[in-house]
Amino acid sequence: MPTKLHTTSSTVLSSTSSPKSLELNELLDGAPAAVPLYRGRKAVVVGAGPAGSTAAMFLAKQGFMVEVFEKRPDPEDDPVDPGRAYIIILIPRGQSALEELKIPLPTDPNFLTQGTVRHQPNGKLGITKEPGNVTFSRSGLAQFLISEARTRFPDNIKFHFNATLDNLDITEKQAEFQVVGGETMQRNYDLCIGADGVGSKVRDFLRGFIPGFRVQISDSGREYKVYRSLRADIEPPEFKGKPGSTLHLYTTKDPFTTVTAHSNPDGSYTGTFSLRAGGFDKLKTAADHETLLKGNFVGLPTEWIPEIASQVAGSTPSSAGKRIKCSQINGPGIILLGDAAHGVTPVFGQGANSALESCRILDEVLTKCNGVVESVPPAFNTARLEDVHALYELDRKAFSFFARRGPLDPDFLQLLAHIALGTALSKLVPFLYGDQPALAALGSRMPYSVILRAVRRDALAAALGFVALLLFGAVKYAAGVVV
Repeated sequence: MPTKLHTTSSTVLSSTSSPKSLELNELLDGAPAAVPLYRGRKAVVVGAGPAGSTAAMFLAKQGFMVEVFEKRPDPEDDPVDPGRAYIIILIPRGQSALEELKIPLPTDPNFLTQGTVRHQPNGKLGITKEPGNVTFSRSGLAQFLISEARTRFPDNIKFHFNATLDNLDITEKQAEFQVVGGETMQRNYDLCIGADGVGSKVRDFLRGFIPGFRVQISDSGREYKVYRSLRADIEPPEFKGKPGSTLHLYTTKDPFTTVTAHSNPDGSYTGTFSLRAGGFDKLKTAADHETLLKGNFVGLPTEWIPEIASQVAGSTPSSAGKRIKCSQINGPGIILLGDAAHGVTPVFGQGANSALESCRILDEVLTKCNGVVESVPPAFNTARLEDVHALYELDRKAFSFFARRGPLDPDFLQLLAHIALGTALSKLVPFLYGDQPALAALGSRMPYSVILRAVRRDALAAALGFVALLLFGAVKYAAGVVV
């Protein structure tokens, strides 16, 4: 029997089919465009999340006939989370990929950020204004990008849902998928993109194929549960009554114990309650959750506490993310993207943004390789590996800072020195140093490797300055004793 799948269209993709969407783009541009570099080449993308769908559009733009396989159901069949419990904020780094694809971002004020309100344990508020960034729920961003891919490249991109990667023959460049219902699909490819997340099967096959391929996976050490649709008057004067979304972060003396609250378009708030990994195992009832909330959070609306406790008591906690580092992010005919290649924890909000940036880098590499598809994976590894390794290091250092490991921790000291010295120098000599510490430019298109080098440079300068002060003091003291 023929395999039955949920796809975007009934058109069969082949190397001889005419990519109508590309021809339409040529007509819309007013003049015939050059033949796409990879016209007729076949690409298989594993994973239809933000990275997979965005990569598919860049591949189609370059002429590939693309098939995207996703193990989950089509998000169009599932309602987008109306509460936006766990939001993704697209900053300029991530937005740059969509700008390259000429995809307009939502302009509805409910999707644009105002900023963040930090509710500190001492009752004080810390307010950060962040206008102009765009917020999505996780499922909302995936659905938005899938819809854009379907609309822009209807004959170049075909989606298959409920299809799990079962085997990857790297030598023969053939992928085999198991479909819900027990049927199997096989696809030959010229290029395979592994955008299948932290637990990537593509990465596992690649690791088994390449001797010496190494993967480091570190857990965030934090778990969270979700609550929804609570109401209270919690906005500070800076944001109250103004259009745009806000994020409230309620903190405690333990950095792992937090409550977030994201504003929804209907005026309610939805968010997360987080503890150290394993912390929820000790809370057996709603009353246990309520006791912990009452005893730890200052400023959290009192009417919310029993509601949050009631909503989360019976739910299973989710991991707050993992940090991934691969010794390489390519193989013969294969590229790893997004969490499969460089997953990070939420501490800097770089996960989706770095994934979309990787897709933009892929597009640049495709252009530079000038249609030689065999050159694309190693060229992408050369172009991207240093930066994603730098992101891993920045995330690891930030975790030390976030976990408050103390002044003797070298990662804590490096970030502290960079922020302190960078802030001072940016005010004293901005014409030499710049207008802010490099770490503050994480949202920009500044390469992660450049930011990491700045962190290390400033930490070294601070250390040398400290040693110089000690030596100066010792000399002064010695001179005084001699006199």
